[in-house]
Amino acid sequence: MNTEIKKIIRISGLLTVMLSLAMVSVFADTTYTPSFDDTGLDTTPPTIELINPTEGYFHFSGIRLFPTQLDIVADTMGFGGFRVRPVQVRVTDDVDVAEDIIVYMYVYEDEQGVMSYNSNTNLYERKWIGPDLGVFTLSITAEDSSNNSDSVEMEVWYFCFVPEA
Repeated sequence: MNTEIKKIIRISGLLTVMLSLAMVSVFADTTYTPSFDDTGLDTTPPTIELINPTEGYFHFSGIRLFPTQLDIVADTMGFGGFRVRPVQVRVTDDVDVAEDIIVYMYVYEDEQGVMSYNSNTNLYERKWIGPDLGVFTLSITAEDSSNNSDSVEMEVWYFCFVPEA
C-alpha cells in the first residue's frame, strides 16, 4: 500500500478507511482486508516467519547443512555462529510496509539489536556471532507503527569459538 493512503487511514475515521481500501482493491486488483477496531485503528500485529535458522537442521556459520536426527538438545543446532548466512525472518503486516516495521533480535532476554531489512531478499537479517557454547533461546519481536507486536522463539544449540569481528 502506498504511504499516502496509509496516512489517510491513520488520520481519518472509519468512512475514509473504507473508501481508501476500495481504491486500493480497484487499483491493485486484490482483496485487502486489514484489521481495524471501531475507531479505525490498526489492531493486528505483524506476522513473523523464521527463515534461518531452520528448525531441525544443523547449521555451519548459518548455512543449513543437514537435518538433525532428534531435537534432544534444542530445536536446531548452530556451529560457528550465524556469520556467513545471518539469522533471517520474513515479517508481514496488514497495514505497514517493511520500512515501517521494527524487528528486534534477542538471545535469551538480551537484545542483540535491530534487524536490517534486505530489499533484495525481502527478509530482515542480523548476524549472531561471538564465542559461546550452550542452548540459547533465540527470540524475534516485530512491532508495527501502531505499536502492535508479536514474537517467535526457537531453542538453538550454539557453539562458536570465533570472536566478534
